[in-house]
Amino acid sequence: MPTLREIRAQRPNRIQYETITFHHSTFGYVRLVNNQIFAKQLAGTTFEPCRFELTESQQSNTPVIDSTLKFSRLASDFKQKLKAWRGYSRITPITATFALYDADQVTLLKSWVLYVSDCNMDESDVNVSLSMTNPLNKNVGLLYDPAEWPGLVNG
Repeated sequence: MPTLREIRAQRPNRIQYETITFHHSTFGYVRLVNNQIFAKQLAGTTFEPCRFELTESQQSNTPVIDSTLKFSRLASDFKQKLKAWRGYSRITPITATFALYDADQVTLLKSWVLYVSDCNMDESDVNVSLSMTNPLNKNVGLLYDPAEWPGLVNG
């Protein structure tokens, strides 16, 4: 099978379908395909049409891999989905899977699974920040050992 670099280098340009899938147990799967007018069946799964822009991480010396997705005119739909993500359900992160499908609509070329680390909304646009690190693991305090801190022993 040719690599992604070889596929992109072919002329004439082959059609590639960019998809994003958000998943959480409270709202299930939200599957979107970029730059399409009608719903698409890709590898047996139906993706809803959407317009989004993916900004990939910058090439630099830092080992941080992150991306930003910008959705236009979808703020009300995102708000409705995020309303279900409350209470105890916030202890599990929202995952986002970015995938590229070939023109035959069956072959998966490349797939990345990232976490949703931030979601900024205004009246019409939504910016979603994606990161490789689980945002729920940030700012977690260290566990104290009563052997080191004897004043913490209950009793």
